[in-house]
Amino acid sequence: TVRFACNSYVVPHTLVGEKIVLRVKGTTLRVFDRDHLLVTYEIPEGTGHLIQDKKFYEALREDREMNRRKYRHPGLKYGKGTKGKARATISPEKPAYPMDVEARPPKVYDRIAGLVRP
Repeated sequence: TVRFACNSYVVPHTLVGEKIVLRVKGTTLRVFDRDHLLVTYEIPEGTGHLIQDKKFYEALREDREMNRRKYRHPGLKYGKGTKGKARATISPEKPAYPMDVEARPPKVYDRIAGLVRP
């Protein structure tokens, strides 16, 4: 989903981590991938809504490669049979390995930068 004006709008799963363009005119929201129009939504009154187009959920169910990577069962379609527990999805934003980060007080950085903090 993509968030706009405190509402969530469903977009294709293949665009996770990609930049998309939202164009708003009046109460209409259009979602573009480069110059290709993906979907047009009506902006609802109020906030906290999930606005969706069912075709994106169908595409997600039919994405055999994504299901193979996530569930390690190449022959099963989403929602058919028993697939077992899904593996954790790796975000493109998340580092590949967990890192220990040292917490330091701001005075340390001030000393490094040559500033003096009272």
